[in-house]
Amino acid sequence: MNSPGVKLSLKEVSRSRTTDRTLVKYELYSTGLPKNVTYTLVEIKVSGKVVQSMTGVTLDSDGRAICAGRPGTCSGSGPNSPIDLVLFAGNAEPKRLSLVSDDEAHLRGIVSVVLFPNVVTDKGCRLESVIGTPKGEVTYIHGSGFEPNEDLVMDSESYGEKNHGVRKAEADGSFFATLLPNVLGKSSGMTVIEVKSKNCDPKLSFSWGTYQLE
Repeated sequence: MNSPGVKLSLKEVSRSRTTDRTLVKYELYSTGLPKNVTYTLVEIKVSGKVVQSMTGVTLDSDGRAICAGRPGTCSGSGPNSPIDLVLFAGNAEPKRLSLVSDDEAHLRGIVSVVLFPNVVTDKGCRLESVIGTPKGEVTYIHGSGFEPNEDLVMDSESYGEKNHGVRKAEADGSFFATLLPNVLGKSSGMTVIEVKSKNCDPKLSFSWGTYQLE
């Protein structure tokens, strides 16, 4: 959770392909964090594990995360060098990063990005799947663009096993569901989810039980 008034954002700089994965380079920006303290950068894995990525991070006048190269701060290619975050991921995998101040206030900001989104749209409605566990055994469905508070008919199917239900859109037209797509006797598979409203009918498929870098 962000400290009051704090927001982090990521600016994509480039993408490049290696033999087995795509590398996406970002710069990290903040608003609402003081610029006269140092920070620790951590990553929150899909598994929930928190990994310390870098210490001695500072912010320039634009709120961009940098390595100042001074005592007590991290060092880059030169003084006040912007930090290049090189990330890689699987399909629909979120990357979550947090900056935490090293002073007694322990101010923090958190940002999440999906490098390779799994998204469909239909007549202004949008569905996206985001994995909640490393192999998608828990998958979150985010929807938007529906009518406020309207009834939504949700159908999903995995290996012929069908689930049916009626949900209600939020006041802002959004929709959220948590799916456990595993099927008894199957270690991996594909699930199709369809959300019907009076104006749209988006249908999204996603895999589970396997993991592969994009």
